[in-house]
Amino acid sequence: MELLKLHHDFIAEHHRKGTPFIIFQGGRRSGKTVSILQFLYMESLTHPHTRTLIVTDTYARLKESIFQDLIMINRSAGGDGRRMRIHFTGGTRVLFETGSDFAFVYAGRDVRGYASNFQYIFFNECIQYDARTAREALKAAGPGCQVFFDYNPYTRFWVNDLYERPDNKLITTYHDNPFLSDFVRRELDRTAAMGKDAAPGTMERYLYEVECRGIDSTLSGLCLPHHRTIADEDYHLSPLPEILACDWGALHATADPDVICGFRFDTNVIYAHEYYYSRHGGDEEMAAVLRSIPFCHQYLVYDTSTEGADRVRSLFARTHLRFHFSPARKGAGSVLTGIRNLQPYEICVTASSRHFLEELENYRFVQKGDTLQPSDNWNHCCDALRYAFNLWTMLPEQRKKC
Repeated sequence: MELLKLHHDFIAEHHRKGTPFIIFQGGRRSGKTVSILQFLYMESLTHPHTRTLIVTDTYARLKESIFQDLIMINRSAGGDGRRMRIHFTGGTRVLFETGSDFAFVYAGRDVRGYASNFQYIFFNECIQYDARTAREALKAAGPGCQVFFDYNPYTRFWVNDLYERPDNKLITTYHDNPFLSDFVRRELDRTAAMGKDAAPGTMERYLYEVECRGIDSTLSGLCLPHHRTIADEDYHLSPLPEILACDWGALHATADPDVICGFRFDTNVIYAHEYYYSRHGGDEEMAAVLRSIPFCHQYLVYDTSTEGADRVRSLFARTHLRFHFSPARKGAGSVLTGIRNLQPYEICVTASSRHFLEELENYRFVQKGDTLQPSDNWNHCCDALRYAFNLWTMLPEQRKKC
């Protein structure tokens, strides 16, 4: 089994010291997650009945990252299905022939019902969720439990404030990982070359610092940098199903607009159209807009703030269109998580969507105290996009097709 010596020497030192919190910060493909899982795998085999809890933000990350890494680690160590087995019934878990096991919990889910006294807890990609998740999971720690955090930085956040000590954090980059494929190394070299001398405030500089150098960036950049304009006909004639999303604002004379946008999702592309954007309208105007949209039993995701449910009832009474109404998923950390999930997509916005295009050109990360956060402005159509995207990711595959 190939080991990253830098990582494993760091783990071994702090394991010997009994350091309670061990932090791995670094750029893309620096080997953080694999090194921690290798250590936990070996501990589970060499120390019978070792109990480990792994926290992830979503089931998709667990399936596509953690499980794949564990399978690779087991195979490279010469193990088979008897040494390590993944179970999906009775709660997702990994069982070892030594009686050791891995249990899993998702960010934001109550950990009650999980047995306590874990010897190890691993918070994977912990920048994706909030400190409350960590506090709840840590209630399951047993005596002498060691806790691992790993993340790609974008700014200082709760791990740095609550758990970082002078010597318990290792910062690594892809240069520290000799096992990278040539393709990945060339890709990251290109990102570094583009961003090293880029102007402060650009996304190229931001990606260079965060993904290539693995440091906390103090720069601002566009939240959703990959966007372009398309003809309105390209959107309206698309065979892809449409999800509508609303973001409220104008009720009670707030300064924010009411927004209705439509979205069509493809594998790597999101198509967007702005149907309504006004600070001075009302439910009657929005109802008229909804009645003008070709009705194909679309999902309509609505903002739950500003009396969101009441406004939906008002719109339904005026339209009688039987949309599949769905409340937006919101909560601590949801804005940043949503932006990070959307960033790989190209967003194609219709030429008539003037406000949406203006937002995408101005919605950026800004410095707030010691942290880099999405701005509170230019985000209304982008909020609607987050709501629609979250719903789309949860739909069964047959609902994502016409």
